[in-house]
Amino acid sequence: MISATNLMRFVYSLVCYLIGVGSLIYFIVFVNDLFLTKTVNSIVEVDSMLFAISINVFAISLFGVQHSVMARASFKRWLSRYIHPSMERSTYVLFTALAIGAMCYLWVPFGSVVWHIESEVAVSVVRALALFGWGFLLLATFLINHFELFGLSQTFNPLRGAAAPEKCFKTTGLYKVVRHPIQTGVLIGMWAVPLSTVSHVFFSVGMTLYIFVGLYFEEKDLIKEFGSTYLDYMRRVKRLIPFVA
Repeated sequence: MISATNLMRFVYSLVCYLIGVGSLIYFIVFVNDLFLTKTVNSIVEVDSMLFAISINVFAISLFGVQHSVMARASFKRWLSRYIHPSMERSTYVLFTALAIGAMCYLWVPFGSVVWHIESEVAVSVVRALALFGWGFLLLATFLINHFELFGLSQTFNPLRGAAAPEKCFKTTGLYKVVRHPIQTGVLIGMWAVPLSTVSHVFFSVGMTLYIFVGLYFEEKDLIKEFGSTYLDYMRRVKRLIPFVA
């Protein structure tokens, strides 16, 4: 018989999952200048460049602090004192989604055009490259367990009476090429745009810097968890760009 408590936890995780996927789609169309009335490249008049930059630094920092602090083991232990451990990952996904939404909503587009590709063929190539990046990201999530990454497995397993699988270190598919293919996909998708303003460059540079800072702390945690296994992996496989870095 299905426990009502377990069912409620799963419903909570499912809602968080849908919100998380929605925020990722919002991020993609925002940064790739698609469909929305306001994107990172919107041309608007800004009364104060200093004000725009200050708000934008705050927006990126809001996402960066949330995404990094909530990923730390010490924060997870603290949070699990107030919610069931199976809901911790879903809560992280929820707050990440809210941070992404807030970052894009608060963003103040500014500045002139930095580059503008006019050739239809070249635009199609760049758009295809961006699509490849986002597809690269999506595939990477499934290679390590998409539903566990987004917090669904943690509440679905108890619902069907299955024990949580033991943590193991896997390097399949894209993870044999780069250590962090999800972030590689973000970088490709974020930078591959046919039109870029100063605002887009500022946004992309800020997010790129955060990715490198975030990975520094993430890999420290992975070394603690997997020890020499992960250190050997670091020696064999580049972080983000195959054969380069």
